[in-house]
Amino acid sequence: MADDPDDSRTTFANPGSALRAASKRNPRNLPCPTCKQPNRLTPKDKARGYQCDDCANAEEGCF
Repeated sequence: MADDPDDSRTTFANPGSALRAASKRNPRNLPCPTCKQPNRLTPKDKARGYQCDDCANAEEGCF
């Protein structure tokens, strides 16, 4: 989000992942909206409409 001051120093959870790294201010405590597995997304991930890496990779044909 352009108005998010943390975006200038955002780090990603894993190489090749769009998910944000977990932190005290952005904990990985939300379920994936696709597979419903707990603790897959951070609040920033959810705000961007993301799903977990496993679901994204499956949807993109990556195994």
